Amino acid sequence: LLASVESGAIAPLRGRWVVELEARGGKLQRRQDLPPEAFWSADELRRVALALGDAFGVLFVALSYRWLSRAHPDPDGFHLKIVAAVAGLYLNLAGRGGGEYPSALTQAFTSHGLGEADFALFWDFASLHQEPRVGEQSSLFKLGLQSSNVWYGHERSVCWMQSELPAGFGGVAYDASGWCFVEAAISAAVKPSVQRLDLGLRTDKAMGCAYGHKSIVPAAQLTHVCMRGRLPPPTPEKVERLLRTEKTFTNSSDVAKVAALYAAFFDEVVRATELHFRAVGWTVAEAAELCEALPRFRALTSLDVSENKLGDAGVSVICQYVQSNKEIKLASLNVSRNGIGPEGAKAVAAVAAVAASLTKILVSGNELGDEGTTILCDALRESTVSKVEELD
Repeated sequence: LLASVESGAIAPLRGRWVVELEARGGKLQRRQDLPPEAFWSADELRRVALALGDAFGVLFVALSYRWLSRAHPDPDGFHLKIVAAVAGLYLNLAGRGGGEYPSALTQAFTSHGLGEADFALFWDFASLHQEPRVGEQSSLFKLGLQSSNVWYGHERSVCWMQSELPAGFGGVAYDASGWCFVEAAISAAVKPSVQRLDLGLRTDKAMGCAYGHKSIVPAAQLTHVCMRGRLPPPTPEKVERLLRTEKTFTNSSDVAKVAALYAAFFDEVVRATELHFRAVGWTVAEAAELCEALPRFRALTSLDVSENKLGDAGVSVICQYVQSNKEIKLASLNVSRNGIGPEGAKAVAAVAAVAASLTKILVSGNELGDEGTTILCDALRESTVSKVEELD
């Protein structure tokens, strides 16, 4: 994240500057036309990121949205108004009590003694060099496109998907756009759901209260109402097929470029050792899609699909795949709160009995009953290879 800025490829906007720009009726300009005060310097960004320690991710926000015209992505300030309002809530400039319910960002700044909170926003039009480009701007633009994957896909960064479009907009919808589809897919791979928000789902109640705070009801938190359903990580081959057959591009030549960007990202993210897909609304269909991608994650040791709607069928699909694929070396499997009963318990038991790598299995909050519990415990007791140390 820091290297993308220090190289000059990406110039992140200051969140507070974006709020002020909208308040004075300004218009977003291309990177080359913005004043220095609009941006974070590389040195300052590094200083603050390192000072935040493990909380550094709240500092980095990537915006995904539909361009509203070829010449300018937001000619009338439609996106700017929405992004500035959400930024104000993230900075606790708005909302009930003017900071009564601090966001993770403002909490982090306060706890580390960093004073007034701010964040770094990747907004492509303002963060990448735009046409006409001169000198090294063209090479920096290409590097910036590649680096944007890190901003969208990093498990610690925040992604805002601004899917709402102006009334009467005759162009392609957010989900049908090839660029937006890939940005959304990248952000869905390893990022926790609370850091991946669809601003088009925002409500007046949440916008009038808090960005996110554990002590208030979910409906009053933007992070709750805007958590968007996510696809299992698609393979590069599937993404390229969808880009060519189902998604739309203003320039057809972008298909290969975007497919290559995703493939490069995927090659990096498959090194992940943990995948967390808790409470994302998945059913048996998503379980099957996940199993298409799992063979690529050869370093995977922990899989969390808890609090979904997998049921017996979905959990069985995942367990059968793990059981049959010897390259999967899971140490931890979490299928808790998925509505599974004795049939699902049989699938988990079958994996537990033969997967010597498994040491932790979480099945709490299901409906195993005495029958399912007995099936699972008997399988572990009778197995000659099981090394499960924790069963909950």
